[in-house]
Amino acid sequence: MAADAAHAPDSQPKAKIFISYSRKDMAFADRLEAALKARGFEPLIDRTEIYAFEDWWKRIEALIGRADTVVFVMSPDAVASDVALKEVAHAASLNKRFAPIVCRRTEDGAVPETLRRLNFVFFDDPARFEVAADQLAEALQTDIGWVRQHTEYGEAARRWAAAGRKGGLLLRSPVLEEAESWIASRPRGAPEPTPETQTFVADSRRSATKRRNILTGSLGAGLIVALVLAGLAFWQREVAVQQQQIADQQRKRAEDTLAAATKTANSLVFDLAQRFEGSVGIPVSLIKDILDRARGLQQQLVNSGQVTPDLLSSESSALLEMATALIANGDGKGALSAAEQARQIASNLLSGSPANVEYQRDLVLALSRIGDVQNDQGNLASALKAYRDGLAISGRLAKANPQNGLLQRDVSVAYDRIGDVQVRQGDVAAAIVSYRDSVAVIDPLAKANPGNSDWQRDLSVSLNKLGDAQSQQGDIVGALKSYRDSLAIRKQLSQLHPGDGEALQRVAVADENVGDLLLAQGDLAGALQSFTDSFKIMDRLARSDSTNRSWQRSLAEAYEDLGNVQLRQRNLADALKSYQGSFDVSTKLAAVDPSNGVWQRDLAIAYEKVGDAQDAQKDFLAAIKSYHDGSALLARLATANPDISELKQDLIRAAARIGNVSYELILARDFANALEAADESIALEPGTIWLYSGQAYALMFLGRTGEARALFLKYRGQQDGMSKGELWDKTVLRDFSELRKAGLTNPLMDEIEKLFTSAG
Repeated sequence: MAADAAHAPDSQPKAKIFISYSRKDMAFADRLEAALKARGFEPLIDRTEIYAFEDWWKRIEALIGRADTVVFVMSPDAVASDVALKEVAHAASLNKRFAPIVCRRTEDGAVPETLRRLNFVFFDDPARFEVAADQLAEALQTDIGWVRQHTEYGEAARRWAAAGRKGGLLLRSPVLEEAESWIASRPRGAPEPTPETQTFVADSRRSATKRRNILTGSLGAGLIVALVLAGLAFWQREVAVQQQQIADQQRKRAEDTLAAATKTANSLVFDLAQRFEGSVGIPVSLIKDILDRARGLQQQLVNSGQVTPDLLSSESSALLEMATALIANGDGKGALSAAEQARQIASNLLSGSPANVEYQRDLVLALSRIGDVQNDQGNLASALKAYRDGLAISGRLAKANPQNGLLQRDVSVAYDRIGDVQVRQGDVAAAIVSYRDSVAVIDPLAKANPGNSDWQRDLSVSLNKLGDAQSQQGDIVGALKSYRDSLAIRKQLSQLHPGDGEALQRVAVADENVGDLLLAQGDLAGALQSFTDSFKIMDRLARSDSTNRSWQRSLAEAYEDLGNVQLRQRNLADALKSYQGSFDVSTKLAAVDPSNGVWQRDLAIAYEKVGDAQDAQKDFLAAIKSYHDGSALLARLATANPDISELKQDLIRAAARIGNVSYELILARDFANALEAADESIALEPGTIWLYSGQAYALMFLGRTGEARALFLKYRGQQDGMSKGELWDKTVLRDFSELRKAGLTNPLMDEIEKLFTSAG
């Protein structure tokens, strides 16, 4: 094993390494602890050594004091953690040697000054973890003998100072001479002895000189007796101290075990949810089962005893990761419950520490998850409020900490989510403003930190959302630029992380968006290529995990995109096949969670797309059935969610589809089915006047002349509402001309034509 070369000899005491880290990096800290143990070090880590009782900071101070080196696990969360930074400050006050390592890339300006000037060991590539661990071990072994003495003399000096600088605790020969030699031999780059340590050694020398003078002028026997008595007193004191320590350990053992188990359970839930989320080939259903079991253990432990704010905060983080996994698995109810529990924990913690940045961020994340679930369920007003509440907190934190990139990123994410809701509410102009605000925040961070994958990904997401909104407003040029900028970033990230399923999915989405705009511009070949690239990615991901709902939904969209361009190319057989593929996937998703309005709408649209291909093939009755099934689903959704404007627009389009088929059936001389189709379209949108024309034509050719005449005259002089404000009269006259060309005539047509012409 490569690490064997770095192992400390068994005959030597193990070097003690304190690991300072954010609880968000607990999984990494666990792995690092094991790696250090394997390389002959003794890790001191708060997960296993510090427990839930009132003097927890004193215990941290004691651990840092015992440590030969402090390894600071650097990440955006660590440099934003009050506790981690407090540990750094305390270690610096003791002149401890630091070994900063990079777990996740961090903005340079956010790194504490104490660490910024040091060389870092990079652990940000999981595949090179063991190599990095060997490098760290080699660095930790450098001058380890001198550093270990730094710890020993520093601890002795603190005990001496804490005891009131009693002479009995001062150094004596030959240890005193060793300490003086140690100070004189400090290696280059090693931490200086603290002023307290230097005073301790100097006072030890003065005391030794004084004792020598006393010994010279005193009786030997009396001095021996005095020394024996002093030694006995010191021994008795040390025994008493040891007994008290043993008593303390026994008294707290039960609480220690419970607290350690609780924190381990929290870590388990958080780590499992984060480690497997979006991984290729790992079923979401399996992840959910593991999380359910881990969460049960977590809740049982939390309910079993008193826990500290730190443990409660770690529970909140675990709940939020649980909510994210449940959202991906389609369990909206479970996700909302987990997010609400996390919100309550964060609120309770803030009531005791209102200025705590970490607790405020926990609350922001909880509000964001709550908004995500409510947005999926169609509760747009509630979702928007949750997102805006989170933005208010994030904005205050970011303004107070302008150099903290993590807090700035929170603001960008909040703007994106607000824009998402505004789009669903139909306020695209407001959404564009929100997305531009997001880009304005994240773009400088991404440009200043090209190696930070998180910020690069965030920028690509914001650009993509901006492109969506620009496209809806008809700004094709602006949208295409936004999409292509996003795609370039996503391709680069996917190459860096080939096993990251979510990164691949984001590339597919960007390809899809570019294809949509090329299709709108009439570039069918370019659009087909973009859609094919997108489909290949999503087909691979969806096959790797049939339970990943996000990937399945993206696959349905990829099928639909292919069908759209194939339909434009008049490749009708392939278009129907692609639309059917989208329909099959959407049907399975809708069955998973009937309360998920997004998935139900996807299914309604899939019905309509199949109907479009059937209509193009002139299979009119099959098309009407598909349109009917889709519109029925849309009508239920619109009734249940009256504030979602896109559903209203969906219903208008569905009615128009059925109305168009009604007219095509008239041209095909199937008047009875044409009348049924017209009746259905009118039932969906009774206020859309042009739909009544199909009803009038069918009645006319069925011989129900009186009813037809009444309809023609009823809407005379009115605008039909869906033909750019065209008058009913003009629409009817144009249709009469087309009907005659198809060989369809009726005396009523001449009568109505004369009336409408004379009126004009």
